[in-house]
Amino acid sequence: MRCRFGLLIAVAVVAAAGLIGCKAHMPHAATWPAGGDIERTHASPPEGGYYGNWDPWAVELDVMPEEDVNPVRTQHVLVATVKDKDGKPLPNRRVEWIIAEGSVGDIIEVDESGWRSSRGYKVDNHYAVSHTNNFDHVLDRGNDDPADDIELTAGQTWCVITSPLEGDSHVTVYAPGIHDWAKHKVFVTKHWYDVRWEFPPVATNPIGTTHEFATLVMKHSDGTPLAGYVVNYKIIDGPDAVFEPGGRRTASVETNADGVAVVTLKQAKPAEGTNNIEIDIIRPENVQCCEPAAHIATGYTSKTWIGPKIAITKDAPAQAMADEVFAYTIVVTNPSDVDATNVVVSDVLPDGIAYDSSTPAASVRGSALNWKLGTLPAGGNKQIPVRVKGTRTGKFDNCADVQADHGLKARDCASTVIVAPKLVLEKACSGEVLLCDPIEYTITLRNTGDGPATNIQVRERLPDGLVTEKGKSGVVGKIDRLEAGLTRQFRFTARANKVGTYRNVVTATADGGLTAEASCTTIVHKPALEVTKTGPELRYVGRTVEYEITVTNTGDAPARDTVLVDAVPAGTEFVQASSGGRLDGARVVWQLGTLAPDASKKVTLTLKAIRRGALRNTATAKAYCAEASAAASTQIKGIPAILLEVVDRDDPIEVGANETYTIVVTNQGSADATGIVIACTIPGEGTYVSSDGPTQAAVRGDNVTFAPLASLPPKAKGTYRVVVRADSAADVRFKVSLISEQIKRPVQETESTHFYE
Repeated sequence: MRCRFGLLIAVAVVAAAGLIGCKAHMPHAATWPAGGDIERTHASPPEGGYYGNWDPWAVELDVMPEEDVNPVRTQHVLVATVKDKDGKPLPNRRVEWIIAEGSVGDIIEVDESGWRSSRGYKVDNHYAVSHTNNFDHVLDRGNDDPADDIELTAGQTWCVITSPLEGDSHVTVYAPGIHDWAKHKVFVTKHWYDVRWEFPPVATNPIGTTHEFATLVMKHSDGTPLAGYVVNYKIIDGPDAVFEPGGRRTASVETNADGVAVVTLKQAKPAEGTNNIEIDIIRPENVQCCEPAAHIATGYTSKTWIGPKIAITKDAPAQAMADEVFAYTIVVTNPSDVDATNVVVSDVLPDGIAYDSSTPAASVRGSALNWKLGTLPAGGNKQIPVRVKGTRTGKFDNCADVQADHGLKARDCASTVIVAPKLVLEKACSGEVLLCDPIEYTITLRNTGDGPATNIQVRERLPDGLVTEKGKSGVVGKIDRLEAGLTRQFRFTARANKVGTYRNVVTATADGGLTAEASCTTIVHKPALEVTKTGPELRYVGRTVEYEITVTNTGDAPARDTVLVDAVPAGTEFVQASSGGRLDGARVVWQLGTLAPDASKKVTLTLKAIRRGALRNTATAKAYCAEASAAASTQIKGIPAILLEVVDRDDPIEVGANETYTIVVTNQGSADATGIVIACTIPGEGTYVSSDGPTQAAVRGDNVTFAPLASLPPKAKGTYRVVVRADSAADVRFKVSLISEQIKRPVQETESTHFYE
């Protein structure tokens, strides 16, 4: 163990010698800077260090505070700083804390920060060792109040002392690394009294008022008030002020039974500024127990005097209409932290501006307006809306003034130009139109005054018989603002639903009672066509039909570009047209030109009926803004025309053979033949054999009669056959007769045949 210890000392000496040239290390200790448990080391340097300047950088020891007063049972922190010749704090320097024998108080705690085994430690309640820090630290007292934290820089260290008893603690603070014996010690005195005090807080008051300062003194141990303590107040600087009682800049007051010493601070003349106050607390002499008077504490407080301020702004419109009420606003503000008192606002209106109302109501005397606002709170403002009317045009400058106690004054002005707009309205429209023509309207609005016209309404109520293109009975236009000298136009289109004379009136209104009116007149005409058409009531198929058409203008305006069209009806063919009518597809067209009022034109149209039926022929005349039609009806009938033919097949024919007679009935007419009956007579030299046809035959002797054929259409044929056997030789006659519902007298046909043997 002894060898090991010797080796450690040798290594430490060598290491310490190697660190002599390093300002940031601890050259005064022979302990290797290794971590571990606290190791108490000697305060002096190793052998040889006693005879030279072991730490050439450390030259000064500073301890704060060197003297102070604390209540008993409290803790007090002493902070030591080891500095170089330039006053810069040095880290890793040893500091020793020693409470002298016979002193009250004990060391509670010492700076033990660091990682070295030789870091700070307390040997007993009167002696401790610490080292200045390498880094900045904050010494937190363990509560939530950051205001009492102690900020330590590198090169500082600390020690905490306390005392439960009244008395003095005499502390020697020693830095062994400082070679100068006159500078390596600082003697600190801490006075402990069973006294606790509260100095008056700083305060702010309005100028011209008074303020009480109260200092409280009591026992720290149990809070019992301490009466008879002397509290001295002194005004250090600031505005002219004195203490009451006494009327001087200093005052000495004893604490009363409640431990309170009160003085009143009073300004000699109201003024803004701050009075800094110094306060000393003196414990009175106690003759009975031979205790001399003692200075307990010195503190400071301040009183800041602030005055009210006043400001005024006046906002008015840059422009307003003559004879129209407009508003301006006066705003009075107190931008300070104290009330302004006896605030009065005045406003003298210029000639041409008349008062109407305000909130609050003004006291009016002639053109002068006044408002007594009383007290305006700190930071407050008061708005006064004022309504006035310009009675003539021009530019008016208007100023508002405010005054209050302490000579406060302010003024602000605003200008308003009073103008008078004037509306002029013009209207243009079509003079004469046809009923189907649109009527164009142009409305021109001018402001010929010197100010803007606002909220303009332009209204046109159309007279009965006119509507707009959208079917409305009126037109409304709006212009928010029309500056002086400017013009706006409105255009719209209307249509008439009947002829006549229309006078339209348009009106314009605007703010300030402005009005204007204009009108124009339109005459509406209309051409009116009338068409008549005549023709035969009955015609037969294949015959011509002639129509006469007349077009007349019965209106009060020319019928321009009149065209007559007659559609050729089905079942007819165009034959001819008069007056230049021409066939265009399935219609006939006449270009009649312009028909003056009461003028007429007559044309004819000839058609050929090619089919039975009711023929309706319509003619339509069209002109600009006019149209008319007329029709005529003709019944087209047809007639049946029956052709009867009889032919024998074999002629001559041998007796005993059969002869076939073919009977052909043909409707060559234009109508159906109905109820056709064919009757045949067989000659006596022959005998009936058989028959066929479109109807059944009945035979009675030599007579063969076919049942009636219901209908035989035009161009249709009906074929009948009768077979006869030749019984004897002769020239015979085969007779056929035909009747129908249309033919009451029989049509007869005979076919001769030679029978031979």
